[in-house]
Amino acid sequence: MKGKNSWNHAIQKAMLHSMNRRIIECLYNEDLTFAGLLNKVGHDVNHGKFGYHLRTLREFIKLEPTTKKYSLTDRGELLAEAIQDFRVLSSMGKESTRYIEELSVRDHSVLLYDDDNFKHRIVFPYLKAGLSSGKAALYFASEKTMDSETRELRKNGIDIDCLPREAFTMMSACEWYLRKGKAKTKTIIANLQTLIGEKKKTGFSGMQIASEMAVFINNGRSEELLRLEESLGRKLDFDVCALCQYDKNTLEEEYFLRIFKFHGHIISENFVGKTMV
Repeated sequence: MKGKNSWNHAIQKAMLHSMNRRIIECLYNEDLTFAGLLNKVGHDVNHGKFGYHLRTLREFIKLEPTTKKYSLTDRGELLAEAIQDFRVLSSMGKESTRYIEELSVRDHSVLLYDDDNFKHRIVFPYLKAGLSSGKAALYFASEKTMDSETRELRKNGIDIDCLPREAFTMMSACEWYLRKGKAKTKTIIANLQTLIGEKKKTGFSGMQIASEMAVFINNGRSEELLRLEESLGRKLDFDVCALCQYDKNTLEEEYFLRIFKFHGHIISENFVGKTMV
């Protein structure tokens, strides 16, 4: 098996380019020869360029030697399902910051990052946007990075000591999600709903939550993580705007595309987009 980062990069590269997405979508419906696939994708595509795109998708498509037809691999089938649900809105740039700031209550989003600098470029404007719109902000961080994250918050214009006590809360993701080493979806959601109710009683319109999700993976609770994300769904049922943070290097390939499917919005270093349902 290839490394996680290599696999995740291949997925994002396939999803980012419109021709790659079109090839995968065409093969999801039927097996096709080179000529048949080219005809489906577009007559005006250069043969050499088209061949290049087929080569970049070698982890997702295969050529049957006897029939000379292309078809999807098992990984390609998973990718096709994700592409059907997802629409790329833009490549990374200023548009991504604007996109993050315009997320609203009940939006369930996922941030895929490679390094902390990129993560901070997305998370902090997102939290500030929530505070500016009258929501309370909640930041679940890794236990070992609490101090450094507090410093980074201040550097990025969120001085938590100067905010009203109820406006901003930062706490350990482990403390919130894992109780006695267990992560129970119903309990987590019930606790969240209780907290929302408390914040609304003090005058906030809802909550803007950013959460580091590595605590599940690091503690061998990946299946519980998927159950939680699936239960929350692409659109939340309560007055919360949620941004789930994932280091791409920690995600096993079998979970990567499933994480995509449980969120309504996706932000990465290469693109931002949303599901079409």
